[in-house]
Formats: sequence, structure tokens, C-alpha cells
Amino acid sequence: MKYKSLNLILLSVFSLTACAQSKSVKPQELSTEDMMAYLVDDNKLGRETGSKPMIEIQQWLIEQYQAIGLKPLPNAKSFRQEFVAKTKKAELDAVNIIGAIDCNCDNDKYLIIGAHYDHVGINNKLKGDQIFNGADDDASGVVASLIIARELAKAPKLPFNIIIAAWDAEEKGLLGSKHFVDNPLVPLNKIESGFMFELVGSKSEPNNAWMTGFAYSSLYPEMKSQLKKQGWTLGEDPFAEQFLFMRSDNAPFAMMDMTKEKSNQVFMEGKKADITGIPMHAMSIWKGQPHYHQVGDDLSVIDFENLTNFSIAVANAIKSLPEDTKIEWLENPHFNFKRPQ
Repeated sequence: MKYKSLNLILLSVFSLTACAQSKSVKPQELSTEDMMAYLVDDNKLGRETGSKPMIEIQQWLIEQYQAIGLKPLPNAKSFRQEFVAKTKKAELDAVNIIGAIDCNCDNDKYLIIGAHYDHVGINNKLKGDQIFNGADDDASGVVASLIIARELAKAPKLPFNIIIAAWDAEEKGLLGSKHFVDNPLVPLNKIESGFMFELVGSKSEPNNAWMTGFAYSSLYPEMKSQLKKQGWTLGEDPFAEQFLFMRSDNAPFAMMDMTKEKSNQVFMEGKKADITGIPMHAMSIWKGQPHYHQVGDDLSVIDFENLTNFSIAVANAIKSLPEDTKIEWLENPHFNFKRPQ
């Protein structure tokens, strides 16, 4: 009996110690691997908008924001921007998770950094694995945003106020970012620029990323120059013919008044269209690997070291931007861009 009692006591002590150690690990101390593993676990059921696991993920994101030191935007009551994602099949409860970092500077402009945390869910018709975990698309982008936020929050001063956004319902048609543009939490004319991350965890050429819409604004040469100082190459979009500039969460910001008629004007008639928008682009590392929107998009396709290094390089590049940086639309073959007033 004594031995059993002693064993029980020791077991209890070890259990309490382990519990204390677990609780002492603050969210901001989570590694890249830990954050990725959380978001792509099978119990998240592929992170489809409106699904039950998304409620837990939203709270987890808020906990990360709070631990990093992000605050809700001045005109927001919380980190949550709730909306209804309307699709052809259903109306889904959706939530953007949005936080901010004050620049402690004289600049009243914002830079947006974002990624979508939703994915495409499950397919019960498949044999074997039915869960689309979405590790690269776009858990990697969310994790990159969190790492960047962590790095920027440590800086005593930044060139811009920062908005960190985790968009919902991207896979339903860029609905989360569109909702923000239609219901902005800051004046749109106060947003200088920004970028969204799409598939930035791919096992690809190290220290090499690319940007969509590279010819459309001065953000590309500006970030290319700053990332070069960090040992990174920022290249042009290798899939320009797919016009990915219009297929990520940057598009609702960059092309606020885009219509089907204007699209036909550009791509069918070869004429330029007048577009109102904020210079906003997407950045990626993916080079066409076959895991996109497949059940094989899991942790096995992720280069954790490169993802971490990319995130830190982008954070350092942002910190290095001059406070008077102005991102301008450029003359290009497709659009006559102008900023919102």
C-alpha cells in the first residue's frame, strides 16, 4: 500500500508539474511547427467557413493577438469582425480576426498584412483521406502573419501603423476581405498599402518569394529592395497568365469597383479599364507544386525553417521602410488606377 501511495503521490506531482509547465508556455512562444500543427490538425475538419471548428480557431487567433500585444482597431469593439458569407448554397456565419499595432510615429497611415485562415473543408465522396488540411493554403500565411506581428510588436517605432488580418471565407469568393472593404474599420484613404500571404510554406528554392501584380505599383520594387538586404529575392509572378492578382484577398482592396464589364474590357477587348483601389498585392513561395487544394496539403509539404526565415525577413523589411514611404500606382497595360478619396 505504501508503494502504491507513493506512486500515486509522485504521479500527482509529475502531473501538476507538467500542467504548470504547459500553462507557462505563452501563446507568443509557440514555434512555427506548433502553430502550423494546430491549424492543420484533422480535428479542424479542413477549416471550412461556418463549420464548428472555426469557432475554436477564432478564439485561438484572438489569444495569439492578445499575447503578442495587438489591440483592436480604434473604431472596433473587439478583434472580431462578424459577417454573413452568402454563397449559392448557404448563408454562413463568418468572422475576420483583425488587430493593430500602433507605430509610435507621426504617420497616420496603415499597412495591412493578412492571410486567410479558412480552407475548403472535407469531401465525403473521397476514399481514404477526406480532409483538406490546407497547410500551405493558407495556414502558412496565417502563421507568417503571426510571426511578423510578433516581430513588429517588439519594435519601439514603425514607419506605419500595422493592421494584422486573418480573413474568413476567402475560399467562398474573397468574402472576408471584401466585407472589410465594404465595412472598413479605418478610412480606406488611410491605408497606404499592404500584402496578403498565399502558400508561403512550400518546399521550394530557399530565400525566394514572388509577388502578384508586380508591374502595377511601387510596392514591388520597394519590397524587393528591402528584402534583398535581408538576403531574400522577391521575383515577379511566375504565373502571370493566371492573373493571380485578382484571385487573393488583395483584390477587393486593389480593385474596389471592378466589374465583369471592366474585366471583359481588359481581357477580351484589350482596352484599359478605370479602377479605384489601394496598392495591395499577394506574396507567395509556391512554385506550382501539386498539393494546392488537395488532401496532400499537410505538414509534409511545409519547409518550417524557410517559412520562419521568410516571416522574419518581411518583418525586418517593413521596419526598414522610411516613414515617408509612399506607394504609388504605376502606368501599366491593363488598368488606369486611382486611389479612393
